[in-house]
Amino acid sequence: MVMYLLMAAAFVLGGVLLGVGLYLTRQDEFPHWWRSWMLWPLVEVTPRVTHLQGWAGAALGVSILAIGFTPVVPEILGGVLVLIALVGYLAGAALFAYSTYLSRRVAR
Repeated sequence: MVMYLLMAAAFVLGGVLLGVGLYLTRQDEFPHWWRSWMLWPLVEVTPRVTHLQGWAGAALGVSILAIGFTPVVPEILGGVLVLIALVGYLAGAALFAYSTYLSRRVAR
């Protein structure tokens, strides 16, 4: 029972992150209703920063979805999904760090 609740939570969270990430990749700025505390690490939000944040969210969403599917697939496919999740997590973290760096960099 607990495993199914955790899987459902992973599917919801991963789907939301993937959806918001793909939405941001198509936008040039964050939605206006987002509060400033939600954009905390970002200083100067440019279209490039917004797109990178979107790709970071999409990568993290794929990572969470891949982990969520591992209990219900055969072992070999589960191993592949764990590798996909690890790569997605590392890519998302790297994109997030890079976009934060770009937003804080002084324009010359």
